[in-house]
Amino acid sequence: MTVLSRELDIPLPSDLVWEQLIDLDRWPAWMAHVISAGWEEGSEAGPEGRLFLHYQHNEAAPQVQAQVTSWRPGKELAWQAVGGDTPFTEGMKGVEWGWRLFGRSSGFTTVRFTLSYQARGGLPFFRELVGTRLQVLNMADTSLQSLRAMATGTVPMGEIAEA
Repeated sequence: MTVLSRELDIPLPSDLVWEQLIDLDRWPAWMAHVISAGWEEGSEAGPEGRLFLHYQHNEAAPQVQAQVTSWRPGKELAWQAVGGDTPFTEGMKGVEWGWRLFGRSSGFTTVRFTLSYQARGGLPFFRELVGTRLQVLNMADTSLQSLRAMATGTVPMGEIAEA
């Protein structure tokens, strides 16, 4: 299994960062690669939640339906693709996205993004190794920086989505 991870300190308490994470309609404001996201019709934010993502990946714009796999309010949100377009790169399976929050005594929150998956060998694995890993890590860095910029007020939220 491959696990890609990035983390950054955000100058907000974890409950405020949590509110940003579960407000899926606002994801495009701080995740430049997300075109739209939301809770599926009839689903609510919570441990049984189902969500959808429509994001930019290379020249494609995949749409993915996902199931929440971990829900710990104020601490962790994770989900796994269960339908829609094949995410990321051919040969990847068991793709799971996750956000973990670590509240600090300073009032800051360390936010960790993680993407885990299994990949077959051969050409798909080579493409995954060369392209997808770098893209995911760049996307994670950009999203974390956008969250921090929103928290510090250095970038208006509307400008983050355009960056």
